[in-house]
Amino acid sequence: ARSHIKRWPAEGFARGADRLIADCGAEVVFSGEPDEKALIDEILGLMRERAHNAVGLVTIRQLGLLMRRAGLVITNDSASLHMASAVEAPTVAIFGPTDDAKYGPTAPRRRTVRRRLFCAPCEQALCRFSHECMRFISPEEVYDAARELLESAESTKHER
Repeated sequence: ARSHIKRWPAEGFARGADRLIADCGAEVVFSGEPDEKALIDEILGLMRERAHNAVGLVTIRQLGLLMRRAGLVITNDSASLHMASAVEAPTVAIFGPTDDAKYGPTAPRRRTVRRRLFCAPCEQALCRFSHECMRFISPEEVYDAARELLESAESTKHER
């Protein structure tokens, strides 16, 4: 996400990606704009497993095609979320200070992960609570939502 207030911590993405790779055999690809390279490098540096880095390597059209082919997209509230919804990619959306009822995913197969706090959604750039709405979301919650979507896709495949 462009705005730091809508970013889930790098540690969360690293732990979640590691678990998807180890438990599900997932191939994980991180994408973003060139100015997000340091953030993605931080995530990759925290990981134990190997993931792919596509930061700055794909156009917006190529990103849409990549998402359409993906088994799952995990994203903050960002342009990537709306792209994933537009191409109907299975999506796990991580929300904090913004309102998932207004900005949440619209893809047919979707999950929203958020921490319900008295102050969220606040839609405020400055937070007197150190962005607990994002920091308190655990990698396990995101993994569970991702696993649920992946398993529902598998059961649908086997029913055909």
